[in-house]
Amino acid sequence: MQPDYLLMADELSELQIQSLGLALETLEEDLIELLAATEEGAKPVDLRTNKGRLSRMDEMHNQSILLANRTLTENRLRETRRARARLAAGDFGYCLDCGEPVGFARLQAYPDTLRCLACQSAEESQD
Repeated sequence: MQPDYLLMADELSELQIQSLGLALETLEEDLIELLAATEEGAKPVDLRTNKGRLSRMDEMHNQSILLANRTLTENRLRETRRARARLAAGDFGYCLDCGEPVGFARLQAYPDTLRCLACQSAEESQD
């Protein structure tokens, strides 16, 4: 017997869709703010400063972490915008793989998700 969270999810109500639309809008705004806040740190490290070699290496290491996080944030922003487009088109909340409803609880946790929990679990187990 499957756990309750793996059972087929119901279609979303209009109120749930509105709630998720607001969540996506807020998420998009937060991601844009995060990218703006980290823009200065993404600039190349000036190697001609009077800092010591280790300080420059630390700075370069920190910058590489920041750039990796910015890439993840940019990808999440892209997925959030795609989710908002699916919402506007009426295709939101359905699994990319099986076509079944993703479920409100999962969408509340990850409003930009592409897959239901069962398909996401299967995708991750293949990696």
